[in-house]
Amino acid sequence: MELKRIILSLGIFALTILNAGDSNSVKHYGFSAVFGFTSETIIHKNFSQLGDIEKVSYATILGSTPGLIKELTDDKFSNEDMAFNVAGALTGALLSNYLNNNTSIFISHNEEEKSTKINLAYNF
Repeated sequence: MELKRIILSLGIFALTILNAGDSNSVKHYGFSAVFGFTSETIIHKNFSQLGDIEKVSYATILGSTPGLIKELTDDKFSNEDMAFNVAGALTGALLSNYLNNNTSIFISHNEEEKSTKINLAYNF
């Protein structure tokens, strides 16, 4: 668990450093982070038999795939852009895994009172 926090912190730190750098790198990192986050969430909900390392690994691969496709269709393949794709996908997958393991959302509807409650729970 501590390793996940360190890697996640490094990923967020890298993103803030990138903000001062090349905006193309930030785009690769950011879009891949979204793809990695989304992939891990889908995997987490549908493949509960997998361990956390497997979920994050598969989500990183899936999250990096759109960036790989983009690089393969560019005139010149950029290793730097691909590295940012993988780093972003890994950061997104780790963040998603952490949140999916430690938070829960409960929605309850009371027909008599015509009210709906949404509760967010965090496991400490």
